[in-house]
Amino acid sequence: MELENLEKKLPKKIKTVWRQTEGIAVFVFLLCSIAAAIFYYTEISLWWSLIGFGFTCLYAVFIYGFIIPFRFARWSYQIKPDEMEIQHGIIFRSRVLIPMVRIQHVETGQGPLLRKQKLVSLSITTAAKTHVIEAVNESESDELRHHILELVKVAKEDV
Repeated sequence: MELENLEKKLPKKIKTVWRQTEGIAVFVFLLCSIAAAIFYYTEISLWWSLIGFGFTCLYAVFIYGFIIPFRFARWSYQIKPDEMEIQHGIIFRSRVLIPMVRIQHVETGQGPLLRKQKLVSLSITTAAKTHVIEAVNESESDELRHHILELVKVAKEDV
């Protein structure tokens, strides 16, 4: 499998993970709105609960209809022999170029939502910062991690 110089997108299954994560947040917000309406049942608190409920519904529509599709479309990474590029962001776009000689180590991580989708996050650590590729397929993660480390070794030998 050729890993170099290809712009790679995140797997489509990451959208499911993002939906589940946001679904948990929406559920908590809705519970808070309902709890406020039940425990503080007065005319004023009922209105505040309804306002909170309405904002939560708008938030869910905005996240599911706009943010998650655009977030997925804007996420990409590219591995070149001498550098790695990560791009993401909707309003505030970020494009990071990481020289291979600056990479100190590469880690994989996996929470329960990623594990269920058979995805792994990949963390690339430099002296300044840790950069994260939010998801790669579990089956490709070890190969990708070893490939990056091989490019780091070659880059450091050339210096």
